[in-house]
Amino acid sequence: MKTVVRPPLQRIWASPVGEGFQLELTATLKGLVHQVVTIVADEKDESLWVQIEAGDFLVEVPISVLRGVLDDAVGQVHSEVWYDREPPPESEA
Repeated sequence: MKTVVRPPLQRIWASPVGEGFQLELTATLKGLVHQVVTIVADEKDESLWVQIEAGDFLVEVPISVLRGVLDDAVGQVHSEVWYDREPPPESEA
């Protein structure tokens, strides 16, 4: 099981050689800075993509898809405690 943390976050504008201009979200864990996500532009059409590290892979997700997922989550994603407090919905017979 992985440990859940909510470390300090920082936005960093970066221009790595040969990679254009990108925006990084970093987290400081145990005194070390780690990239959490990086936003990059596609070379063909300048569409924005979010890079997320998954094991040995950098998974690129269109920013429009990520926005949609975040919008869907608002008001729909709840903690287990929320469900314990809320009365069950009335069933329609």
